[in-house]
Amino acid sequence: MSIHEKLSALGLALPDTPKPKGDYVPVTIHNGVAYVSGQVCRLGKEVIAGPVTDHTPPQSVMQAGQTCALRALSVLDQAVGLENVERILFVRGFVYGGEGFQSFSKVVDGASQVLIDVFGEHGRHARSAVGVAGLPSGGMLELEVIAAVKTP
Repeated sequence: MSIHEKLSALGLALPDTPKPKGDYVPVTIHNGVAYVSGQVCRLGKEVIAGPVTDHTPPQSVMQAGQTCALRALSVLDQAVGLENVERILFVRGFVYGGEGFQSFSKVVDGASQVLIDVFGEHGRHARSAVGVAGLPSGGMLELEVIAAVKTP
């Protein structure tokens, strides 16, 4: 089953490839490693907003992670094709947390689960989850992904 077929079987769809909102590129590839620029949890023109608190509905938290992961996969697909992703190496999540919130890793879990569901064992990755005082457009999560890719 191809990666796109797997996404479909999981009930997931890649969004339109996000365009940079600044002076940077969406992905840089060097020596077989793809570095995906941070992806905020944006659904179309709307943002899944932070700050996240202990009272934020779990579905919103999960959706933020899934949305970021799918945006990162869309960027990777355009850059190299998802079939050429050999392994997800590292994920870094920046979580816009409210006062006293400490469960930053739970916010990134939705993204990690998407990557594992899509790539299986090759989707398991090292990870950081960092609490921050704010994110672009007030998003709840921004995700960076580093992946090993096949080189021609």
